[in-house]
This record gives sequence, structure tokens and C-alpha cells, in this order.
Amino acid sequence: LAVLGVACQMVPYFCVAHIVTMMLSGEQNFSRYVTAGIIALCGYFGKVLFSCLSTTISHTATYYTLRDLRENITAKLARVPMGTILDTPSGQYKTTIVDRVEGMESTFAHLIPEMTANVLVPLVIAVYLFLLDWRMALLSLVTLVVGLAVMSAGMKNYPVKWEGAVKAGKQMANAIVEYIGGIEVVKAFSQSAGSY
Repeated sequence: LAVLGVACQMVPYFCVAHIVTMMLSGEQNFSRYVTAGIIALCGYFGKVLFSCLSTTISHTATYYTLRDLRENITAKLARVPMGTILDTPSGQYKTTIVDRVEGMESTFAHLIPEMTANVLVPLVIAVYLFLLDWRMALLSLVTLVVGLAVMSAGMKNYPVKWEGAVKAGKQMANAIVEYIGGIEVVKAFSQSAGSY
């Protein structure tokens, strides 16, 4: 469905190109312009329809998958020895059950269906460009090479920064959970906020 959505998204561009070609050739029949406009509008509505259906189906499947993962994790947690549970900071459980599982949502719901569509349609257009004029097709691919070079230069320090962000996130999750867990102890002994 995502592929159909992206394919329909290209229809208005082809219709505009056809309209410009008709105008340059001196076409006087207005009904041909109206027909091309209606086809472009149908392409737009097809894009909206197929993209919405694809997103709805992929999100529904993703959330069922995430639910099953969380249920499996909590079922396994029930079989873990109590000493291990007590020795592990509760923030680590929160990170595993909530954050890491939620991090899979973008891959399952967006990356898989949208990447397939967004790679397939440009490949078809590239083949079409090679059929029209191989020089124009090669020239259009230069931007891809330049973009990849710039992106790889920008991502050079990414692993180090990502590792630091993950470490800081784990420390923050542990501190928040311990802070919240300590609130009831402070209240039970009528202590002030300074006891933290």
C-alpha cells in the first residue's frame, strides 16, 4: 500500500509535465487539460488513501507486536530470582520494558513500509530517466553521491555521541525512578525536601 501511495504521489507530476507539453504544442482543446487535471487530482487522493491505509495497518501490527514483546518481558521477569530483581536498578527495568521496546516502533511502523516505497519508486524513475536520456539520468545521480558524502562526513562522530546519550539516558532513568521511590520514604518520616 505504501508503494501504491508513493506511486500515486508521482501522478500529478507526470500530469503537469503532460499539460506543459500540450501547452507548448499549442493544444486548444480545453477538455484535454481538464482530463489531465482530474487525473492529477485522482493521483493525489490515491496517495492520501493508500498512505493512510498503509500507516494504519503498519501501526496496528506494530502495537500488537510491542504489546506481545512487553508481555513476554514481564512474563520472563516473573521467573527471574528475587535477588537479581532487587540488585538491578528499577530504572533499568523501565528502560528495557518501556523505552527499548518503544524504540522499535519507528522501525516497524515507519521504516519498513515507508523505506520500501521510498526506495522502489525512485528506482523506477531512475530506470525511466535512463530510457529517456542516459546522460540526464547520470547527472541526476550526482546529487545522490554528493548527499551521501556530506551525510557520512556529518555522521563521523555519531557512535561516540550516541553511546554517551544512551549512558546519560540510563542514568537519568535510574535517578528518576529512585527519586520517585524515595518520595514515600520522605513522607513517611515527615522529612523535608532537603533530605534528598
